[in-house]
Amino acid sequence: MVRKKVKVVVDADVVKKYQIRNPSQVSAYVIIYLNDPEGWSKHGYFFEPVERNEDVLIRLSSTKTIDKVCGSVQSGLSCATLGGRDMYLNSERWFHGAPKSKLGLDDYRQYMISHEIGHILGHKHVKCPCKGCEAPIMLQQTLGIGECKPNTNVY
Repeated sequence: MVRKKVKVVVDADVVKKYQIRNPSQVSAYVIIYLNDPEGWSKHGYFFEPVERNEDVLIRLSSTKTIDKVCGSVQSGLSCATLGGRDMYLNSERWFHGAPKSKLGLDDYRQYMISHEIGHILGHKHVKCPCKGCEAPIMLQQTLGIGECKPNTNVY
């Protein structure tokens, strides 16, 4: 099993905008999503929450911050360093989801975390493999799933 130490931070502007009283609750959700039995743990990963000396830094950030840091070609997306350590989750998507994904909010959050950690683990985007297939986790489901079915599991 590969252990990855993860630190989760909610940016101050996001705390203020969404009136988050306890940012550690966001961290707890992220860790639960990361260690979902249908997620990357099926591939031998375990994600451990830490306060320092992290392998992966996950930030819940505004679109403005993400566009500035990641240079997003398309605003409103989350981003992560391919094979790196930095992940930026889009707070607007965290709180409102993405209708084109056809996922409910909890499932969308699961997808969002699994997709972005997939980049940290070195995986690139893929396309919908066939009509009626479950959407691969590395498909940009935020932008739509084409002829695939909504999915949050890692295969």
